[in-house]
Amino acid sequence: MGSSQHTSHSSRRVSVVLAGLAIVAASCAGSDGDTAATTPATDAPAATEAPVVTAAPADTAAPVATDAPTDTAAPAATDPPEPDQDPDLDLDLAYGDYEVGVQTITITDTSGGDRDLTVDVWFPLIDGASDGAAAHQYTLFPDTYYESPFAFAVGPESIASDGPFPLVIYSHGSGGLRYIHSNYTEALASNGYIVAAPDHTGNTAVDRLLETEVDGAVTAFNRPNDVQRVINAFLDPESTETVDFVASVNPGQIAVTGHSFGGFTAYAMASGFSNEFGEFIADERVSAIITLAPATTPLSDDELLSIRIPALVMAGTDDVTTPIDPNVTRPWNQSASSPSYRVDLTAAEHETFTDLCAYQAFLPTLSNALPIVIDTINERDEAGCGPENMPIERAQAITNTFAVAFLDEVFKGGEMIQIDEVDEQTDLVFQAE
Repeated sequence: MGSSQHTSHSSRRVSVVLAGLAIVAASCAGSDGDTAATTPATDAPAATEAPVVTAAPADTAAPVATDAPTDTAAPAATDPPEPDQDPDLDLDLAYGDYEVGVQTITITDTSGGDRDLTVDVWFPLIDGASDGAAAHQYTLFPDTYYESPFAFAVGPESIASDGPFPLVIYSHGSGGLRYIHSNYTEALASNGYIVAAPDHTGNTAVDRLLETEVDGAVTAFNRPNDVQRVINAFLDPESTETVDFVASVNPGQIAVTGHSFGGFTAYAMASGFSNEFGEFIADERVSAIITLAPATTPLSDDELLSIRIPALVMAGTDDVTTPIDPNVTRPWNQSASSPSYRVDLTAAEHETFTDLCAYQAFLPTLSNALPIVIDTINERDEAGCGPENMPIERAQAITNTFAVAFLDEVFKGGEMIQIDEVDEQTDLVFQAE
């Protein structure tokens, strides 16, 4: 291993306000490891199509992000945002050559349960598809939204024609939302990946604030099954919900990535997972995983030992929600992934791997943004947006660059960043096995 230092109208209104606050505090509650922790069962029956255990009520689902109105100013088609550049680290991979489209779809639960999945899909665009298109808006609350500086609200008919492309599934943290890290999911799509992110029903921001969140052990079992359902849908040419994407997906190139409890989800896709609610068998279609500030306590040592596919883990040294030890050190030491990479970001925190800092900067520019939402964000001192933290542009550049380089190595014959290329980077530690 090498290393480099581096009801009534009033009550309904209260519920809506709480829902809005839940969204802006997405994945901030700091209980990923605690709510998920459970002792794996040793006698759980094998199941390839796991039953739905519990689902949140339909009216607690997170609001669906809708297309932006046509009079919204579109981002510059030829001038994507450039993160701060460090001369010693090539950040050209942070944003790729493709413009990006975003659409929201629903994957219906056909098992008889009540677990429909709202899914955002990011995809590379054919040349010219963004002409006249509106910037995509991620709706946090009516009149309170985050407008993408890079992605467009266009449909899958505009997917680039030089595919098929690898499929990446993104899993949000506990109490989070599907689009909570759009800077990351957009960057992946701009480099020639189709990225799909489901809201994990019963474990979203809205569920948490409205107290409809399901038990942590139930959620731990449901989450990898959610991801498997999304994969199934994107490979099914008879699915009416994903039919416009299926032809553009390479079924032999699938990765899973996730933040916090979503990091557990990514590991579970490769290791399998069992508890008192059943057994999830590792999905052999998944060829690589990327975990961001993962929560890994639900996974046993034996489950981690079974992971052999390529893996990249990134985390912040100042993360007190899912601390590096043991959430990174244990899978780093236990798993048999090959290749295996690890990046520790100095002075980064748990929310460094979300868009919370971007919301903090953008929402005050809206004339009708809900003030209490802005205040809630500003009060999140531990989120990772303070002057004592790694600058968010730098953290985004590191995260996106390493993620794309890793995926390109696995799926496109590219070369991963080498340790000697980042020897002088004092704000990160990069290790490889």
